[in-house]
Amino acid sequence: MLIDMEFNSNDEYFRIPRINLYLFQAMLYQLLPQAFSRFLHDEGFISDNRRFKLFAFSWPRGESKPRFVDDKVVFKTPLRITVATPIHNTVSGLADGVLEKSEIRIGNNLLYCSGIAFRNPKAEKEEISIYTLSPVTCYSTLYKITGEPYTVYHSPSETTFSEQIHANLARKFTALNNEMPLPEGKVSLVPSGNIREQIARFRPDDPRPIKGWWGRFILRGPKELLQTALDCGLGAKNSAGFGCVELSRNN
Repeated sequence: MLIDMEFNSNDEYFRIPRINLYLFQAMLYQLLPQAFSRFLHDEGFISDNRRFKLFAFSWPRGESKPRFVDDKVVFKTPLRITVATPIHNTVSGLADGVLEKSEIRIGNNLLYCSGIAFRNPKAEKEEISIYTLSPVTCYSTLYKITGEPYTVYHSPSETTFSEQIHANLARKFTALNNEMPLPEGKVSLVPSGNIREQIARFRPDDPRPIKGWWGRFILRGPKELLQTALDCGLGAKNSAGFGCVELSRNN
């Protein structure tokens, strides 16, 4: 399920710090009922001893291309955000939250919801064309001789990238469908045209930036796992603003 939310304000322009993903994540958690928001943030859905929030969100989109002024990003309103999730409580919670609140805070901005729409894209074949609404990221945690961990981000040209995409989707599928066997077959992700690297921080005090990739991709594999990608996000750090994807129109 995709939820398209549109926000407006009394001002023509919306200004926010360049490092802002944590503000949009906080806004989504604040829209949800308190008990479910706490469960999602603190616990989530468990698979293979890993916790998943099972939602992804797009980077914000304004009425025109954003401008960068000093340490701020400036969008022309209305502001649009898309959230992907298969979890009913998340869908209904976000919908109720944006419709019930007269004001919604994002950073120092007070906005109101001026529109909400729901879409349910389907992976009808074992090969689909997608494009990114937020960059897709895959990484490995390695260790130095001293035992200190460090992060290595992978690019779509590496075999490891597709391997991690598949493993991640398999865990999400299991978190969603505890009693169902994992579909047979591997998922692969291949760039379709030019892709663009993105380096960003989730919050200002993060010691290391996150590397992801924008662009169009061909996603192949079992339909159930491709549907999981559309519903939950692709790759890692989905609830931090990475890996939200959309079916291309040529599907």
